[in-house]
Amino acid sequence: MHSTISGRFTRILALLVLAAPLWLAEPGGALAVDLATSIRKALGADPRIPAGQLEVEAVEGALIQAGKRPNPELAVEIEDFGGTGDYAGFNKAVLTISIQKKIEFGDKRDARIAVAIGKQDVANAEIAVAMREIISQTKVDYIQVLGAQQRVELLAVTAKRFEDLLPLLRRRSEAGASLPADLSRGELALGKARVAIDKAKAELVGARRQLVSNWSGSLGDAVSAAGRLRHNGHPLPAAQSLLSGLDEHPVIRAWAAVYAQRDGELRLQRATAVPDLTASAGVKRIYETDDTAFRVGGSIPLPFYDRNEGAIQEAERRLAKVEFEREAARRMLKRRVIDAFGDLEASCIEARRLLAVVVPIARRAAENVRSGFDQGRLSVKELLDANQDYYEADIQQLDADIRCHAAAAKIETLVTRTSLQSSWQAVVRRQ
Repeated sequence: MHSTISGRFTRILALLVLAAPLWLAEPGGALAVDLATSIRKALGADPRIPAGQLEVEAVEGALIQAGKRPNPELAVEIEDFGGTGDYAGFNKAVLTISIQKKIEFGDKRDARIAVAIGKQDVANAEIAVAMREIISQTKVDYIQVLGAQQRVELLAVTAKRFEDLLPLLRRRSEAGASLPADLSRGELALGKARVAIDKAKAELVGARRQLVSNWSGSLGDAVSAAGRLRHNGHPLPAAQSLLSGLDEHPVIRAWAAVYAQRDGELRLQRATAVPDLTASAGVKRIYETDDTAFRVGGSIPLPFYDRNEGAIQEAERRLAKVEFEREAARRMLKRRVIDAFGDLEASCIEARRLLAVVVPIARRAAENVRSGFDQGRLSVKELLDANQDYYEADIQQLDADIRCHAAAAKIETLVTRTSLQSSWQAVVRRQ
């Protein structure tokens, strides 16, 4: 499993980085960033990614170090000199030069390598999880910008309806065909629509700033989002199909790496209980007789008092914890998926039914009331109310669409299916 947990996300990042930045010009001359560029820039700017990569590199160093064997030691010993009588000076001195080498028993080296590999896989999993979160948050922010842009457009259309109605109301009032109050109602409706536009524009600025904050520290860099939210009925997958792939999620797969790491730690602690042999070989020079002799030796600790039992018990219990911690993480992820799917299902069903039923009815009602008003059978109040109902239905449907798309982007962080975006059409299409 070494270095494979975040492979797919690393490839995605590489494709996004290699792709040329795509900036589209809006009709007004402003630049608009598309979703792929937004994600690429967010991934490139988020400090968690380079921090995670540095951690991987750090663990690679630990892996290299774990495979090293103990260095030999050069020992020099001189004895029987500088004393009194015959031992004054160096006449009876004995010089010993030897090489000592620790010989590890109990597969300590393999255990150290296993620990380092487990740490490296955990570091890779953390990068994969961070990338999912960055991509999801960028999508949500991008969707909010698209929705805010469309809300401004929708309010502008509504305001235009009231603007077109005012000249008619003014002529009717001047001709005595309607009361001055009817003209005031029309002006009030137009005023409220313009206030709503101003509010929506301010919210749009805030949404754009939030999007840009994913990669830029300057709020003045706020840009538009290219494309429009696309509603295609929002077909939903079965909830069970989302839950079936939980074990492949990086958050859960990371526990396999944690298990490998802790298993290596247990092996290392058990190996530590096995005494290592320190062997030596050297040459002894005896100055008194002008002789030279070889010497060999060795030492090994006697485990009378310390057999590393406490450290072994600690490692055993920590290894046993992994399965429970993994199951707890899986249950938490499952709960988050169920909660997110509930939000997704509710908002998408609302958006679908509003678009299919309520908005067409509101449009027909507004058209019928306008026809009845032109024929003199309906009042100005009824006309304004019908237009208000039509506007509110449009806004409600747009808000539900935004929530549906945002919920889809959030749930993509929690599942491993790659077809969610294409099946839900949850993001954008270019204009």
